[in-house]
Amino acid sequence: MKLSTDGLIIKESHYGEHDRIVTILTRDRGVLRAFAHGARSLKSKNGSATSLLCYSRFVLSKTKDTYRVDEAEAQELFFALRGDVEAFAIAQFFCELCLCFAPTEAPAEAVLRLVLNSLSFLASHRRPPAFLKAVTEFRMLTLAGYMPDLVACSGCGTYEADVMYFDPLEGVLFCPDCKPTQERLLPLSRDVLAAMRHITFSDFAKLYQFQLSDDGLRALARVTETYLLTQSEHRFSTLEFYHSICPEEST
Repeated sequence: MKLSTDGLIIKESHYGEHDRIVTILTRDRGVLRAFAHGARSLKSKNGSATSLLCYSRFVLSKTKDTYRVDEAEAQELFFALRGDVEAFAIAQFFCELCLCFAPTEAPAEAVLRLVLNSLSFLASHRRPPAFLKAVTEFRMLTLAGYMPDLVACSGCGTYEADVMYFDPLEGVLFCPDCKPTQERLLPLSRDVLAAMRHITFSDFAKLYQFQLSDDGLRALARVTETYLLTQSEHRFSTLEFYHSICPEEST
């Protein structure tokens, strides 16, 4: 069977002297693992197109459960990310998010679009890294079925107060009057709650179109990362590396 699709390389590993095993986030089939024969050879026409963070057009062949890269044509290499340690660390984190949450053998256009746009903003420095990290991880959770209930207080239905409280375990809001005593609750200012609602509910074309103060962005980043780690119960090695080089961003 032949499959033509576009996709992003989210993981690569060496196999033998000249080959690669690549994991691709494809538009049509989600996450696929494929063998790229001779891709590490200097003469390979598929070399750069099968490298990490390369967005390419692929022709794949499938035998039983095994995919093979027959052709790969690079569309975007994101070279600018490799010269910026912080940006490259976040890009690798985005790849690990895909490995954890993107579907396998199912369409993944929304996830691919999210990651490609975030990488583009990251490479062009059009949005702060912490902004892109928060948007990507929170929207990724929404796409993966972890959408929080941010409409109103889960106790009384209050839409908004000067401070609302978010439960990262249950994914619900509380107003000050209904707030339980759990220590895990995270306080949200009006602007941070508005940003969370925007990331969750907005059309994709408007996803990146909001602003926060530096303090607001730091608060948003703490909430989205806490929600990610609480819901996934997963240890993200790329996230730990990011915080090791950017300790001021640690939650």
